[in-house]
Amino acid sequence: MHPKRAIISVINDLVTDQRVDKTARVLVELGFEVVMVGRRKQDSMSMPERPYRTERMRLLWEKGPLFYAEYNLRLFFFLLANKSELLVSNDLDTLLPGFLVHKLKQVPIIFDSHEYFTQTPEVIHRPFVQKVWKRIEKSCVPRIRDLITVNESIADLFRNEYGVNFRVVRNIPMKKALTAVPSRAELGLPADKNIILLQGAGINIQRGAEEAVEAMLYLENSLLLIVGGGDVLPVLKQLATRLNLTERSGLFPNRLPKNCLPIRAMPTSALHSTRIQI
Repeated sequence: MHPKRAIISVINDLVTDQRVDKTARVLVELGFEVVMVGRRKQDSMSMPERPYRTERMRLLWEKGPLFYAEYNLRLFFFLLANKSELLVSNDLDTLLPGFLVHKLKQVPIIFDSHEYFTQTPEVIHRPFVQKVWKRIEKSCVPRIRDLITVNESIADLFRNEYGVNFRVVRNIPMKKALTAVPSRAELGLPADKNIILLQGAGINIQRGAEEAVEAMLYLENSLLLIVGGGDVLPVLKQLATRLNLTERSGLFPNRLPKNCLPIRAMPTSALHSTRIQI
């Protein structure tokens, strides 16, 4: 007897999204054959070994309306063509294809909202874009039984607006045993400074990174490292330069752009899998 298949949809490149990885591992433990679907960008890292199958689509566009349209259309046909007993849609930008296939094929669906999407900085200042996503949210969310989000405040917003029961599953990192911890010298870090680390694959506008850079004005003998990717990185570079903080902060994106701060880059893989001795 073949195990039941669960297809998890997410719009990122899968490599660093710990929440969906934990979701997939739980489903594997429950006996599901798991397929996780995302996208592959030009600067995506290779996929680490996972106990489930991954599918990353190469798209013609990497941002903007055409990107969302292409991804959602291709995701719809992927879900329609592949047999499954459970669909898991992560965030509003993957929900519509999952919801349509849920209705067409009568497959159970779980919606996991990692944020209050229609009020994010990328959406709230663009009225037409916000209206489109809000229409999708209003059409789908009240008609889904199994709903998850990351904290009580977001759950309450959805409950008050749609009268639905969002369950809270907090996004807490898994405990990880580390066999080797590189020294500061191995990572090219100064031995005489306090290290402050901001790491993530979604370091975006108005998520606290700007305030972290500004806070360096009030800290002595400290170095702020910002490791990962996100749309706020160019803003942080300009901010650090304007505040004369380039010696106190460093940007280390997955692929270092030519116009980044003049600080030697370190491989992000060193910080994805290890700790720094501080």
